Amino acid sequence: MLLVVPALVGTVTGACVAGASWLVEGRALKELALLPGALPAVPSLVALLATLLVVRFVTRVDRPATAEVYIDVFHHPAKRIALRELPGRVLAAAVTVSGGGSQGLESPSALLGAVLGQELGERLPRLDEHERRTWMIAGASAGIAAVFSSPAVGTMYGIEVPYRRDADLTRLVPAAVAAGAAYLTRAALVGPSHLVVLSRMPQLDAGFALACALVALGCGAGAWSFAYLTDLLRGLGRKAGPIPRALLGGIVLAGLAWAGHALAGSWITFGPGYVAAGWLASGEHAVGLLVATMLIRTAGTLACVFGAGGGGVFTSLAVTGVFVGEIVSAAMGRGDSNFLPLLGGACFLAAGYRIPLAGILMVAEATGSLTLTVIGLCSVGLAQVLMGDESVSDAKRDTRADAEALA
Repeated sequence: MLLVVPALVGTVTGACVAGASWLVEGRALKELALLPGALPAVPSLVALLATLLVVRFVTRVDRPATAEVYIDVFHHPAKRIALRELPGRVLAAAVTVSGGGSQGLESPSALLGAVLGQELGERLPRLDEHERRTWMIAGASAGIAAVFSSPAVGTMYGIEVPYRRDADLTRLVPAAVAAGAAYLTRAALVGPSHLVVLSRMPQLDAGFALACALVALGCGAGAWSFAYLTDLLRGLGRKAGPIPRALLGGIVLAGLAWAGHALAGSWITFGPGYVAAGWLASGEHAVGLLVATMLIRTAGTLACVFGAGGGGVFTSLAVTGVFVGEIVSAAMGRGDSNFLPLLGGACFLAAGYRIPLAGILMVAEATGSLTLTVIGLCSVGLAQVLMGDESVSDAKRDTRADAEALA
């Protein structure tokens, strides 16, 4: 059971996520971007309003947000994820992303995996509560591994994201098996989709060390700012009311989409960030242009947060970090390798969600180098220090002891 059940959960989750990613990101977004002139920005005007309609009439539950459901249930053993909410939550994310929203399918993917694990655990005989919850945790890991195309990050997500300063390492093996199965399934069906693929080893010198430190500092400060703005905008959105926040968020999102395309010649605000990452990798860009496009791309994600978009910000955080790494690389003339953008993605994601082990493993997995992994460890740690106590998730608990006291 220890290996068979998480492997099954991971395989089914990987197949479902592969299909959703292909349909929403591989087809809908690509077709949208092919429309002439400024027409691709038009659906962004109503994407958040359409998401609100799905939430109102399909999901019928708008709190907690999809990104918080798994974490909330994790900390309350008596709770379970409502199966009836799953279609609406997945549909809401698909509507946001396919309409040009600056979010991804990470939250519903993790929720899908967690639900599969939960339902399977409840139907297997002679299982205690610890084992049942283990399959739910493994499913959440599988969802992230499939949608982010990273078994390492997926493994740590399920056991690390519920806490600010801890991880449930007792469930490491099931989470790893499920994440690995999900990634392999997704890769076999539609292929992996990586934000950054290391081009070559960087030149290790004093300038490189300084560049890595600057990336870590920039990502730590940026992630703190993102978390602060996220909390502020959610509060403003609740005061504005659901319809005004969806309409205003859509107007801002459409304007940002047009501005991003005008500057970059690419719809960099669309989806979780693979379009923006592809544009970054397409050639050299001036530092000023990189800063402007990073702000536009990140503002698009924040507009979706304000407008209660149905997607997640997991990949979007990493993309902002990729921009930070690219800016430092261009400013310091370190274009011999794209390691700095890769490091930026790991640092920003790890700091924003407070999942440092996942960030370190992201570097290790992408580089296969012990030296670069150690550099990643130091950089992720520095970014984490700057993050302080902030997080993009309000549902996290500090440690396992705090969570057990709450339960």
